[in-house]
Amino acid sequence: MNLNDYNKVADRIVPSERCRNEVLNMNKRRKKHIKLNKRGFALIAVAAVAACGGTAVFAAERMGVFDKLGDNLESSYVDSEGNEFQKDKWEHHDIEQIGAAAQTFTSPIPLEGDNISLTVESVYCDRNTLILGLTGSLNDGNPDGWQYISFDPVLNMDGKTYAKSSMNEIIDMQSKLYLDEGTENSFSGQLRFTFGSADRINEAKDVEFKIHSFRPSSNFYGIVSEDSPVIEDEFNFSLNIAPDESLIRSIDHTFTDSAGYSVTIFDITPSAMQVQTWDFSELKDHYNPYQQENPNSKVYEIWTDGNGKELEWIGIYGPLRREDGTIASLLQPPTDDTVNIKFYDANTLDDNGEPLFVHEMTIDLENLAVIE
Repeated sequence: MNLNDYNKVADRIVPSERCRNEVLNMNKRRKKHIKLNKRGFALIAVAAVAACGGTAVFAAERMGVFDKLGDNLESSYVDSEGNEFQKDKWEHHDIEQIGAAAQTFTSPIPLEGDNISLTVESVYCDRNTLILGLTGSLNDGNPDGWQYISFDPVLNMDGKTYAKSSMNEIIDMQSKLYLDEGTENSFSGQLRFTFGSADRINEAKDVEFKIHSFRPSSNFYGIVSEDSPVIEDEFNFSLNIAPDESLIRSIDHTFTDSAGYSVTIFDITPSAMQVQTWDFSELKDHYNPYQQENPNSKVYEIWTDGNGKELEWIGIYGPLRREDGTIASLLQPPTDDTVNIKFYDANTLDDNGEPLFVHEMTIDLENLAVIE
């Protein structure tokens, strides 16, 4: 059964009042730092309704833009020679966590152009990161079978302009649409900016957007070449954006183990975990997580959470400078309260020719403690 078949079945189910209350209470009992995505809750709801013997029509939640985007990014791309590649190797955010926290507009914003039609469906903002969830289609029906559509964004806020020409002001940026799996002309994507602390969104404010120069592509990772066509449609719109303070989990704690290894974790949001690392052992050189293979980098780390998920480094254009002047690197946020860090010596190889493992530490975020 595919998702469309599932939705058709789910739409014909109606829970009893008792069962509906059980499902809603189930949602309220979720652990406060771990959120189910919308699709996950819909599945649990249908399972609970079936257990209660429900009948008739129940409106299960449809897949939102971030659900579709997450599925797109989890799929792979196979070239004409049968080689399989990650769909977008530069996308390191946990779209599932972001999608669970994003707010869907009651009245989505339609953007109609001569060649492309878009809809702004969702917004996510946690002060440092602002994301718009977009869907769209090509007005000609996509006869060329394009897989990606990148575009150029411009954001104006507080009299300041953020664009590709001002990368030094941006920690991370993504502006791309992906063809939805199993469709010919339905795209989902995002417009994302991650700001430094000096530019972050601390209060509600009007933000002006311009998106233009749409470039469809079917190359690996959506890379745009000089031969890619350019769709010259341009859209301008404004939104009043307010940060959701409930998304920010402040840790602000330095964890040091008995061997002298230390990491500081600042804030955790669904978009990123801010960390600062030191190594107080004999391997004293601080590493740059963005240049793991740099010969000047002596120590690097691999982070995982208690569910075994490797937490990837985020930030194409550099680390984040916090308001107190400290530098924070960005990682995917953990999916539970346990974080494990393995330290490696990048300049020394083990018997298998891999960077030498030198140390490991595990921390408990709930109790702010190192697990020895």
